[in-house]
Amino acid sequence: MQLRIANAPTSWGIEDPEDRANPAWADVLDDVARAGYAGVELGPLGYLPDDATLLRHELDVRGLELVAGFLFMPLHTREGAADAVEVARRTCGLLAGAGASHLVLIQGFTPERERAAGRPGAARPPSEEEWRTMVDTVHRLARVAAEYDLLPCLHPHAGTHVEFEPEIERVIADTDPELVALCLDTGHCAYAGVDPVELYRRHSERIAYFHLKDVDRAGLRRALASALSFEQAVAARVFCPLGEGVVDFAALRAALEETGFDGWATVEQDRLPTDSATPAAHAAASLRHLRSLGLAAA
Repeated sequence: MQLRIANAPTSWGIEDPEDRANPAWADVLDDVARAGYAGVELGPLGYLPDDATLLRHELDVRGLELVAGFLFMPLHTREGAADAVEVARRTCGLLAGAGASHLVLIQGFTPERERAAGRPGAARPPSEEEWRTMVDTVHRLARVAAEYDLLPCLHPHAGTHVEFEPEIERVIADTDPELVALCLDTGHCAYAGVDPVELYRRHSERIAYFHLKDVDRAGLRRALASALSFEQAVAARVFCPLGEGVVDFAALRAALEETGFDGWATVEQDRLPTDSATPAAHAAASLRHLRSLGLAAA
């Protein structure tokens, strides 16, 4: 069993396409290809070329596939839902035109939840109305993705309303398995105190895509003890190359073998674009770790 492995612009700190600290998109694609990855995610809409023909050409010349894009918006409000559907259509059109297969759906930050990331006792749960709106919006977005032959995957994310284990279990129960798959992020699970391998074993039939991420053990302790917000923890470099943190990727490999998982996984290392560490070197180190475990082809 070997995963098809991609990387993502977030590993270079790219979250805001207008951030002047962002590296050039061509340099990021060059780095991803040079490290040996088979694919790449789109990143925030507006960073990579938004012309599907041009984007496919730029990927083809580097031997890369476009795997997925994401939607990270406040899905729990009516206004956010309306905006999300409009952005989803633009995103899906580009993804489908450039050959991608997945759309990742993420509930956006709220100030209260982002500040309480990783600390369930400090995290305000959504109201019943907010939860119902979020679930309904996820279903609406999933139907949009299906129109473009993309697989919609809901991504539990630190600092959002779908972070901790009870919230993950509830959203799995409340969403239609015929419409919505799951993207399991190993690092965001670990940040929230969730064992990603056990979560996969319980819900392997729903999990169609992975974000592979690792969390520095000492950095996580400091972030939680200091009540850092999620963005503050990222700035403090709580995420690290795969194999240097708390996630047991060998155990994940065993679980994937047991279920015969066949699909894509994208390596991510959340960071700031101004981070002085070398993103390309870390991306290469993460892929080497996966290869050493037999999770990725040599």
